Amino acid sequence: MLKRVGMTTLGDPDRAMPPRRPADVDSVPDARAGARTPVVLVVDDSADMRGLLREVLEQSGYEVVTAPSSGKALTLMSERVPDLVITDLMMPGMSGFALRSLMLRRVELAAVPVIVLSAYWARPGETLDAVAVLTKPVDLDRLLEAVEGALATPDS
Repeated sequence: MLKRVGMTTLGDPDRAMPPRRPADVDSVPDARAGARTPVVLVVDDSADMRGLLREVLEQSGYEVVTAPSSGKALTLMSERVPDLVITDLMMPGMSGFALRSLMLRRVELAAVPVIVLSAYWARPGETLDAVAVLTKPVDLDRLLEAVEGALATPDS
């Protein structure tokens, strides 16, 4: 049984979602004058996980785009470069490891921060040049802190 502190973890059937924040709260990314809403690309082969992450991130004020595979994520990123990518590692076809490797080779994607979210972290010490590595089930507070940190700019 997982100990619950604050919000519950993703993957729990009885998890609580964070409360919706009003649009005029300063902590919502698109609430600042002139700021655009950051775009987060979620890559996971689990439709349930994509849906949960979409809900949590949208409730926190982010625009969310999802992809069921690394190949689809690359296609989406060729159309629109996201501000952040959250990716699973173990997926059919191209893994999250391969996705990040390809991103690092493309000039327009190399600087996009990545958060790794996986049930299996089989390569201790390897970071994939990720800003955070979180294991599933993920604590929502930690996830949102990682997203906020990844999107923070020096003058924000």
